[in-house]
Amino acid sequence: MSLQQGFIASCLSRAVVEALSKTLGVERKLLEEAFESGRLKVSKPPSKSMGDYSIALHYAFKTAGVKQEDWAILAGRIVEYLNSSNFRDECFISSVVFANGYLNFHIDFTRYSKRVIEAILTGEVEERVRSIGGGRVVVVEHTSANPVHPLHVGSGRNSVIGDTFARILSKLGFKVNRRFYVNDMGRQVAFLVYGASILREKGVKPPSDFKPDHWYGIVYALTNLLIEERGLLRKLKSAEAEFWGSLSTLLSDPAVRSILPESVVHSLQGILGKKAFNKDTVKLVREVEITLKSFEQALSSNESYKSLKAKAESYLKLAGEYAKTLRLIRRLAIQAPEAYTAISSSIVDPEKALAEIRGLMKKCEEEDPAVLALFHEVSKSVIDGFRETLAKLNISFDEFDWESSREILAGAHEAVRELESKPFARREEGALLVDLDAAADHSAFVRELFHPDKPGKFIIERSDGTTLYVTRDIAYTIYKFRKTGGEAVYNVIASEQAREQKQVKAVLYLLGYEREADNLFHFVYELVRLKGLRMSGRRGLYYTLDELVKDYYTVVSKIYYETGRVKGAEALSSEEADRVLEDLAVANARALLLSVEPFKVLTFDPGRLEEALYGSTILYSYVRLQSILRKLKRVEPLENLGEIRAEALGLSWDGYVPSEVEEELIDLLADYERVLVSSYRDLKPNRVLEYALALSNTVNKFYESHRVMGEQRGEARAFREALVVAALTVMRELVDVLGFPHVRKI
Repeated sequence: MSLQQGFIASCLSRAVVEALSKTLGVERKLLEEAFESGRLKVSKPPSKSMGDYSIALHYAFKTAGVKQEDWAILAGRIVEYLNSSNFRDECFISSVVFANGYLNFHIDFTRYSKRVIEAILTGEVEERVRSIGGGRVVVVEHTSANPVHPLHVGSGRNSVIGDTFARILSKLGFKVNRRFYVNDMGRQVAFLVYGASILREKGVKPPSDFKPDHWYGIVYALTNLLIEERGLLRKLKSAEAEFWGSLSTLLSDPAVRSILPESVVHSLQGILGKKAFNKDTVKLVREVEITLKSFEQALSSNESYKSLKAKAESYLKLAGEYAKTLRLIRRLAIQAPEAYTAISSSIVDPEKALAEIRGLMKKCEEEDPAVLALFHEVSKSVIDGFRETLAKLNISFDEFDWESSREILAGAHEAVRELESKPFARREEGALLVDLDAAADHSAFVRELFHPDKPGKFIIERSDGTTLYVTRDIAYTIYKFRKTGGEAVYNVIASEQAREQKQVKAVLYLLGYEREADNLFHFVYELVRLKGLRMSGRRGLYYTLDELVKDYYTVVSKIYYETGRVKGAEALSSEEADRVLEDLAVANARALLLSVEPFKVLTFDPGRLEEALYGSTILYSYVRLQSILRKLKRVEPLENLGEIRAEALGLSWDGYVPSEVEEELIDLLADYERVLVSSYRDLKPNRVLEYALALSNTVNKFYESHRVMGEQRGEARAFREALVVAALTVMRELVDVLGFPHVRKI
């Protein structure tokens, strides 16, 4: 995880880009990329006497084709430009000199510190930040997991990214509408409803100790696996018959008999005879393979042998899949034996079961009242489980929008009617196909949207008149804009749906919803990979969000009770300690899921959560700042922060020169606004976490090395008190944005 450099470093980077582009004629974009890649960078000189910051110009001179003997002359122009520019004041530069290929900057930290602290304490920073959104309405749709099993860490990553992004937007002054799209009528929900219907007929109810989403996750997986198992068993029997038939053909092939010794033929005939009473077909197939192993080269061109070999491979592959499926079923049967017995006894013919599931889907879209009610009832039970889980993580929604609602279904059918009249749509075998390749010939928007790929074609309505997910997503997008009056809609959706999201945008634009298409943003995030587990809801394999929080609780509890309280912490009762540990578990879970850039895969080992205690780090420093002010002011800092800030504004520290740690802390505090804005504009809420960690580490350094209450020098004490108040003000905002509980004591 990268760390933030601070406001001054960012400001100096911008200043030098400007100066180099003007004096050396180097393209600005090239210089900006050089800073991003590290070829140009702001660093600390070996000695403070040389300056507070330095930037090596070797790369810039080389890029501009400047000979080394001319460096000093051109550097003089660069220094002159910086001294006459607005950046001198903006970056608080007191002096800049060139030496040995480096620009060395001295910063007026006395003036800088006063400006930063005042801007935070007066609320100027907050006001400036809130002006960005200006009350404009934006929609953030996130999580929207299919209601068929509990939220796992993959969908949980979506939740945390989406909620943190919405919190950033709120801090920036946008009026944020948070929505969850309940996909309650797709194929996955139909499988769950089918299994749930069987349990209802058999009178099987969930045990009282099961959360509804966890219970239905088992029902969903059992329904899928038992249908799969029945189908695999049929294929396995067919593959077994084909193998034995192929062996018989081999033994009757004169060419084979001429190659194989009589003893080998007798052995193979013996194996063929065993099949009637030996049920371990896998063992017999492998016995055949071993028997023929020595003759593989001699038989390699024989068609009977090649057929037998292919049949053996096919059978063994199916047998492996079947054995794995049985193991998964047995694992679930142990967890829910009554559900297993009921569903297993009811699913005999897999094709019949699949046909009935398709029938449920069709009735649902035809708005059959009884079927719609059942879909909604089951989905709502799972959603209730979602709500409970997300509430623990401080995540909530303004609306839950149901895919089966009249508005969405009517909108989907209206979209189909409108599309049918367009030249790029046509019927093929009864289904309505949208040909975006044809549309792109006349639409630059569509061409550029998919570039460099071809837009392609896709079905918008099946031949039986039912619509698809993408159809209903088009209707839902229009609904979100109309319902909320939003200027922009952000869909936090996994990267695997990138093409579908582009199809929605393209169709919206082609239907005349140009504003909506232009302001619909796919917030891309990647999946989560766990060490030792490949998650699959259909197979009941996942690490749930509930488990993550529970496991973090175990980790932080062990640390708390085994290593003792953190230095400077205050005594807590057992009940208070338990609440704090729960809060730390939530903070760590959220932080982990936010710790990697959204478009990168998040990989972690659930067995090593103690290596990722980012939330604890941030909350420890948050508590330390409160502890200082609680002792100074003898009031609860968070409840009285307004008054404490007003008092701090009256403090005077004229002439005080901050230490290096205090300079570092001031510089990070000044960077809050930039971090928040860039996190929004670049769709990278992880930057807020990185910034909070950098700030926390510096707060901890300050706490360990600087006295506040015990400081005898009046200017130093006044400065540090104001610095602590400013740091707590920013930390409170960060804790809020990150969705962490506002812990007061640890």
